[in-house]
Amino acid sequence: MRGSDELASALEGLIEKEGLKKEVEIVGSFCMGECSTGVSVKVDDSPFREIRCEEVEAFFNREILPRTRKKDEAPCQTTG
Repeated sequence: MRGSDELASALEGLIEKEGLKKEVEIVGSFCMGECSTGVSVKVDDSPFREIRCEEVEAFFNREILPRTRKKDEAPCQTTG
């Protein structure tokens, strides 16, 4: 799909920049059944369509980065 290689490279760069290589994995897929809508990305079980290279950093910051931060957070502890 046109733009998919560039999008994958941009995501890989952002993952490396944030030090998330162990937490985030990029897996290629030939088709997700959405080829007519442009490049699609699935994060966990959530599909995202029409992702463009010029939007990749905002997408990463909005959809991927917060999911990695949730895993790092410890549950609140209260003392009583």
